[in-house]
Amino acid sequence: MKTSMEVGGDYYDYFKDGNTVFVACGDATGHGLNAGMMVSITKAGLYGLQLNEPEKSLMQLNKAIKAIDLGKMRMSLNIVKFENSKVSLSSAGMPPAYLFNNQKNDTKEILVPGLPLGSIKNVDYDLINFEMNQGDVLVLISDGLPECDNEEGEMLDYDAVKNCIHDNGKKSSKEILDSLISLGNNWMNGKMNEDDITIVVIKKK
Repeated sequence: MKTSMEVGGDYYDYFKDGNTVFVACGDATGHGLNAGMMVSITKAGLYGLQLNEPEKSLMQLNKAIKAIDLGKMRMSLNIVKFENSKVSLSSAGMPPAYLFNNQKNDTKEILVPGLPLGSIKNVDYDLINFEMNQGDVLVLISDGLPECDNEEGEMLDYDAVKNCIHDNGKKSSKEILDSLISLGNNWMNGKMNEDDITIVVIKKK
């Protein structure tokens, strides 16, 4: 995570329940103190929920955030459940995740439509199920990396992120992460990121 201000509005977390691992990655509206407050509310809410069904967790969290009534503040959030080779992903308004298939040497975009948390009171969220086998990689991002600008005001874009993951997918999770960080840094070329940048890399051993 690379924040654009002293208080960031992005969020990532890990939860473990026996052999099941849950990963959350989110992005609050804007940045600064208000966004940081939304992140704190989201984190507290997640710690109080049963996460076994990610889409239902998002529904419950959305109702709680809407009840607090933070005006125009919203929280985009992915929740991913990993159980052996089975993966379940639900999303509330987050950018696509990227899945690198090691055996096929293929990278695909996984976009799950859904409104950010706090938009309207009663929202249903979709769930996508897939498998990850040895050497496969799942990358979660906030929009800060693909939408970062260079000195000419040009946006990096999502294709560059996908291509970087594909080109480095057979490397370790740390090396994949470093390649994405370098991609953003080289594009901005010393320019400060105007939005928070968060990258989560999960590789199946």
